Amino acid sequence: MSMGEAKRPVTEALVRRGRPIAYKIKVRPEDFQVTEIADLTPSDRGRYRLYRLTKAGWNTTDLLRRLARRFGLPYDAFSYGGRKDRHALTTQYITIRDERDLSLTESAFALHALGWVDEPMTPEFILGNRFRITLRAMRAEEVAQVERNLQAVRAYGLPNYFDDQRFGSYDRKRGFIAEKLVKDQWEEALKIYLTLCYPQEKRAAKERKRYFLEHWGEWDACLKQAKTVTERRLFRFLQRRGGDYVGAVNLIPREELALILSAYQSFLWNEMVREIVREWASPILEVRGVVTRYAFYLTLSREALEYLRELKLPTPGPGASPPDPYAEHIYRKVLERAGITSENALALKKLRRAYMKAVPRDVLLFPEGLEMLEVAPDELYPGRVKAVLLFTLPRGAYGTMVLKRLTLRVSDACGRPPA
Repeated sequence: MSMGEAKRPVTEALVRRGRPIAYKIKVRPEDFQVTEIADLTPSDRGRYRLYRLTKAGWNTTDLLRRLARRFGLPYDAFSYGGRKDRHALTTQYITIRDERDLSLTESAFALHALGWVDEPMTPEFILGNRFRITLRAMRAEEVAQVERNLQAVRAYGLPNYFDDQRFGSYDRKRGFIAEKLVKDQWEEALKIYLTLCYPQEKRAAKERKRYFLEHWGEWDACLKQAKTVTERRLFRFLQRRGGDYVGAVNLIPREELALILSAYQSFLWNEMVREIVREWASPILEVRGVVTRYAFYLTLSREALEYLRELKLPTPGPGASPPDPYAEHIYRKVLERAGITSENALALKKLRRAYMKAVPRDVLLFPEGLEMLEVAPDELYPGRVKAVLLFTLPRGAYGTMVLKRLTLRVSDACGRPPA
């Protein structure tokens, strides 16, 4: 009987709440370095100029919008593969649909022309990302725990969860925007989109969104308070079309809709992996995330490791095809628990500008070249230690998730007080 036909679950897996080792990260941008690895070969001719973009203190989209204004170009002239963290030193590739050499260097970023390519940059060209991360303000015994965790990750990998960065469109009280769309609650989806306050937003934006919530349905009043192009477009549409919430949602920019859908898909996929981890291993340490808890195993049996390291689960979407009966069982179980009983719901046929795509994703993640490069006294925190980690991840994997696993207090799993 194959692994897909019958699973041998762990009996009464021990599940405990995990706590991370105390450390500081991203004290300086260079403490968190990410270098994109891409399958690109620039030439002397092509339709798009290829650039290497190095930045700190900017997220990718905000910086590209600034460059578009500076160079007098439409934003859609710029293409990139991945959004890189604002609070890090990152290097990535972008293309610009313009013949000029727009190379420049400023204090917070540098743009360097590499040649020409025939296609715009997209995520498909990304092979992975190389990380160099400095953990600061640690005690020597905590560094020793990270080293032990590192050895375990080399041997057993870790669950390949999407991390909290993926869930920016999640509202703690109202849930996911895409969940409302899947359940045909278009007004509620639009309301969350227009009134969700983000922590990094300025006070004026938060006050404006609270006004929209308090005066929901008073479209004339909301339109007068609207400031952004999208807000004006949506409230003007509602002013003319009243309760046509489906039409209004379809006016949300395509890129934002895609992120909204992928956030909910990622949550559901994480729930599937958490279910698998809890069935296949013991003990389990669970760490709180923005939406739910991340379940980590410490070791895996030989049987579990052989099966799970080859297992790919599709992100939920129309036509998703789990690879075996067990994976199919987990897929259906999580969807049903979320109140999704029909594949047609995931098709979102009323949504014209974006769609859910079922993409296979490895259940386990094995960082390449994982090592602790340096342990030294921390020059910023006297009496403490810093540790420099190196590793490479495939496209779509999260360096922050690797850190969550490496900084677990493993003694928590046995019920003893952490060191």
